Amino acid sequence: MGTVTALTQTLLLLVVFAALALLLRWAFGNDRRGVPDHTGDDFGLLVEVAVLPTAEAAEVLANRLRGAGIRVTVVLRNAGHRLLVFPADVPDAKLLLKGSP
Repeated sequence: MGTVTALTQTLLLLVVFAALALLLRWAFGNDRRGVPDHTGDDFGLLVEVAVLPTAEAAEVLANRLRGAGIRVTVVLRNAGHRLLVFPADVPDAKLLLKGSP
């Protein structure tokens, strides 16, 4: 049992690679993320609460929301500036925006 043949080395190498492949598949193979949105309308966790025509109007309303403690993001999509907030802040944000002049 003192010698290891080339066949034994090759078989051992194949077993190690197979075990490594199974381990990697177990660790990283259950990716259940959705298909990427190529339209630009998916903002992940954020929800759109308003669309404004100008950046200045969007910043005025965004500052009003920030002043009320609501985290807001402004993005430019399809010739409109969108105000995005987290789902928990949607009712408060809409209430504040509804009272806007």
